[in-house]
Amino acid sequence: MITRRAVLAASLVLGVATAASGSFAWAKGDRVLEIVSPREITSLDLGDTSYHFRRLRVAETLVTIDPEGKLAPELAESWSVSDDGLSWTFVIRDGVKFHDGSLLTPEIVRVAIEAMRKANTNSELVSKLPIADVRVDGQAVVVTLERPFNLVPDFFTDGPAVILAPSSFAQDGTVKQIIGTGPYRIKIGGKTSVDLEAFPDYWGEQPHIARVHFTGATSPDTIANMAEAGQADLVLGLSQVLRDRVEGSGRVRVKQVQTARINGVFVNAADARFDDPVERRALSLALDRQGIAVALFGNPKAAANQLLSVAFPGWHDASLPPIRRNVEEARRLLAEAGWKPGSDGILAKDGTRFAFTMIVGKQPEVASLAEAIQAQLAEIGIEVKLQNGNQGQVLESVSKGTLVLGMTRRNYGAVPDPVATLILDFAEASAGSSPWSGVNYHNPKLESALNAYIAARTKEETAAARDQILAVVNSDLPVIPVVWYDYNVSISDRVNFDSVPIDALEVSFWIDRVRWAE
Repeated sequence: MITRRAVLAASLVLGVATAASGSFAWAKGDRVLEIVSPREITSLDLGDTSYHFRRLRVAETLVTIDPEGKLAPELAESWSVSDDGLSWTFVIRDGVKFHDGSLLTPEIVRVAIEAMRKANTNSELVSKLPIADVRVDGQAVVVTLERPFNLVPDFFTDGPAVILAPSSFAQDGTVKQIIGTGPYRIKIGGKTSVDLEAFPDYWGEQPHIARVHFTGATSPDTIANMAEAGQADLVLGLSQVLRDRVEGSGRVRVKQVQTARINGVFVNAADARFDDPVERRALSLALDRQGIAVALFGNPKAAANQLLSVAFPGWHDASLPPIRRNVEEARRLLAEAGWKPGSDGILAKDGTRFAFTMIVGKQPEVASLAEAIQAQLAEIGIEVKLQNGNQGQVLESVSKGTLVLGMTRRNYGAVPDPVATLILDFAEASAGSSPWSGVNYHNPKLESALNAYIAARTKEETAAARDQILAVVNSDLPVIPVVWYDYNVSISDRVNFDSVPIDALEVSFWIDRVRWAE
């Protein structure tokens, strides 16, 4: 069993300590909300694990997303854009305190935005904004752009866009401790275990539950066992393959929502085996999505017939029919593309065999999904060898140009508008280095539609660009959708079931809204 203090010996400095750590122990009998997540806090780098601190309601962003997936004010009480689309004004809340007692000011926000824009990493969306200047105007921060860009508020909801107190940073700019403005502050922090307490000077509503203990446990079985044994009040991100077992224990109930993530296949579009959309369509038709969704994920509604799920109501086309498996049509398309069976039954063309190795992660559902894909592609003459590995090996194969096909669980909802992620994945500048949504894929029509979308000034222009984007990604198949990812939260009988919000974009755990059962 993972205990609350098991990792203090190797703890990270996540909050401000005002006394010896022993004096922080809560009084015996204190009622503590025990929550578990399958992700550990691996570092203090904002591009790495800032999402934890935002989800735990420790750190906040200028703009947030409510549980219904809509943009909502947070540290900026309002925002507006000039008629030419080049100046965005964010009015900063007055009187907001950081957990160290210092006040949030527009100047602190300006400095934070300047740091974000210079980060220049794929993990920080703000660094991709065409910002020309950031200045303070009274209680507001004005962001001036080089060109119109409609997604500025969306980008400021991203995890690495959290605003921290100046005392959070070392002289070299690295984060040394997490001092935010959220309804919870960190009491004791470690890599796999964090204690939170309500911040009495929070600018908004006080949490219903004052004390929270968070455990990060990467083993799906460990998480399931904790839920079944009553050691966790909330399990956030319960594995789909263990969902029914946990709920069947009778000790918890489970809430489920279809998220913006997709379990799918991505390819190297420059490789001879996948450089033609016909080949990608053939692979798509070879897959039995309905069978996989039911057998591996226990949910027939998870079978994906397009890139974007119902988590994006304005982007998901409910009228599209399911993609049914059609082995004969898949074979016909491959033959049309010039692929012919060799003596061993494996397809070949111009001396290239349709055979490759796919690196598979350790998660149970990933391994099972890979084995199903392997078996189904074998029926059309494609040989897939499975190699146990990790994310680092996939990234290395991308950098070396050796990746042919991989599996992805891409989240298109890092911010409310999926175009933000589509730009990162499919814009020309990213084509050679986007490992989770297709490698070396670029289509000028998609590039044009993305540019039109972010510069659109009317609803009609936005809708036309959106339709063009969807037409290209759902026909070109740079990512071949297989199943959408369901987010499961197990809730013990100690917690009011209806008080637990779960949002499809996975922005926050919203633990400050959770109530004890009466």
